[in-house]
Amino acid sequence: MKWEFIAAACLAFTTGCAILQNENAPRIAAVRAEGKVIVDGDASELFWQDAPAYPLLVPEDQPGSPECAQKGWIRFARDNRFLYLYAEVVDDDVVQEGNADYGNLYETGDVIELFLAPVGSCRYWEFLLAPNGRYAVLFFPGPGRKIFRTAMRREVRIEVAAKVRGTLNNWSDRDSGYTLEAAIPLAELTRFGDRFESDCWQLLTGRYNYSVTLPEIEYSATSLLPRTNFHLRKCYGTLFFPHHQ
Repeated sequence: MKWEFIAAACLAFTTGCAILQNENAPRIAAVRAEGKVIVDGDASELFWQDAPAYPLLVPEDQPGSPECAQKGWIRFARDNRFLYLYAEVVDDDVVQEGNADYGNLYETGDVIELFLAPVGSCRYWEFLLAPNGRYAVLFFPGPGRKIFRTAMRREVRIEVAAKVRGTLNNWSDRDSGYTLEAAIPLAELTRFGDRFESDCWQLLTGRYNYSVTLPEIEYSATSLLPRTNFHLRKCYGTLFFPHHQ
């Protein structure tokens, strides 16, 4: 598919923080979600057909970059209350052993991670979304203050649903993959006064893919990262809303 790219690099400043955005970071569209949205792990609503599918890419420091051995695509939509994510991935060994929300889900199996950051600010959010419907929410005041224990926002509630094409947590058979859908409340993202508008937010979606058939964990993201680090803010894409909305 054809990607849209930012025409020039943007230097964003805030107190004690300067983030230089990579000029090759993608622009990522979130289409307008019309009508009632049911978060069920199935892109049955018509608006998802208009949402571009952004491929996940392996970081440049990983073997085989940028092609995933097991591919994945991410779509986005929004309405007045939520930002919606829909992921569809190929996965021959779907696993997530974490059985509770607000755990380190990236350590216990497959996970989709969504990072959202207001342009011109150091602060950003990290959402962990697992194929068994578990999730975690973290908030970081800045890149230099990633204290994971205190970053966990247990009071924040999001919606997550997934559908596994195969059997979860059974390494002895082969699966096809899974789909995952999530709704992120805009009230949480804008709680510090940031406005949810086009080109005002940076975004990255990352994936941890564990599989008995892979030589190592496969990492991938919606930006082509120079190294395997999902916290590289300069490489985040920019979220925008198509003009016809």
